[in-house]
Amino acid sequence: MLRLSCLCFVVLTCPGIAAAQECGPGQQIISWSQPNNVPIESDDAPRWPTDASIRFAYSGPWCPDSAQIEMQDEDGTVIPAQVRVKTPYKLVPNGPDPLTIIEVDPIAELESRKDYQVIVRPPDPALSIFREYTLEFRTRGGPSDDLGDFEGIREARINDDRCIEAGAFFELDDTNPICPVPNRIYASIDFQPLNRADIAYVIYRTSSTPIATLDNPETEPPDLTPVPVAYENGARDLLGTGVPLRSSRMFLPYYPLPRRDCFAVMALDEWGRERGDMTNESCISFEVFLPCPDGCDPNVMMCQRVFPDPNPFEGGPPIPGQQCDFIGINGGDANQTIPEIDDEMTGDGGLSLSDGGVPQSDGGVAADGDSGGGGGGCSMVAATDNPAKSTYFWMSLLVILGRLRQTRLR
Repeated sequence: MLRLSCLCFVVLTCPGIAAAQECGPGQQIISWSQPNNVPIESDDAPRWPTDASIRFAYSGPWCPDSAQIEMQDEDGTVIPAQVRVKTPYKLVPNGPDPLTIIEVDPIAELESRKDYQVIVRPPDPALSIFREYTLEFRTRGGPSDDLGDFEGIREARINDDRCIEAGAFFELDDTNPICPVPNRIYASIDFQPLNRADIAYVIYRTSSTPIATLDNPETEPPDLTPVPVAYENGARDLLGTGVPLRSSRMFLPYYPLPRRDCFAVMALDEWGRERGDMTNESCISFEVFLPCPDGCDPNVMMCQRVFPDPNPFEGGPPIPGQQCDFIGINGGDANQTIPEIDDEMTGDGGLSLSDGGVPQSDGGVAADGDSGGGGGGCSMVAATDNPAKSTYFWMSLLVILGRLRQTRLR
């Protein structure tokens, strides 16, 4: 009870502490990259699409500037690029910070089958290997393939048994009294990644709805605002056995109980655009945890593990992450327009035409006038949005030809 009182005191007297970055890590750690940071000659090194963004995931406070990120090709020529930084929300005050991602998006399409290098320099790295983190990769023969169908989330569930140590329930951690971590629930978000190393994923908590009970008929209003809570990297089938199911684990608030939390998973394409169906959700219903008769030391007779009563002071809205502006490096435009998904045109077989980092005009024709079809010098006729316009064109042409034929017969 004393520990709970201390937590309430800290949250009430210092509300900013629970959400402040001071309670998180003060240094940066790079967790993963896309493509994987392996030698270019390795069999495990993917050949990167010529139009795909390069991604880094890191923890710690850092909004990069243009001097901290470099990109060049094997000849030393610098590559202009747009850099986007995305930080998800945190659901548990003072809990582990979710990873932030950096997307380095070249302005122009990269050359095929050529080596490139991206260097990031965090300002205060936790380890010396992150002081100048170098990623080298080789491009493949062309741009990204069509994304195809991504099924989204498979299941949202409580991780393991609540009655085992470090299972579904983690109790109050006040080891650091300035930054106490409240009671929390450990959950897993399962989804099936595509066999695409260049695709990343973002997990959303789409809603959190308290459930009324006889003892508590009046509940707080539901939170129906979807917020990103985690980013995951892509996957590739290296052994021919298929891409394994992914379980992304995260901490969720213990309060309020009972409630229902729903989640969705979206794919991030070569532009960093979200693809998929946000309405495809999976939900977890949290009930008040009953005591566990076998949840403690079996050598102690009549032992029970009792869970704490939900504490309203432990609740609160999702905590936004750091807000970083987009930047441009090597002369790249920080405000480069990212095309809408519906604006992209697909060629034969459903494969996306190369966008090369340059927005396309209507019909998929590039800004320099090249249709990109490569059809033996024949221009590509862009499909119109309205099929009635196309029908009208052909009907008018037939009428004109008919008139010409009648004139010749006369």
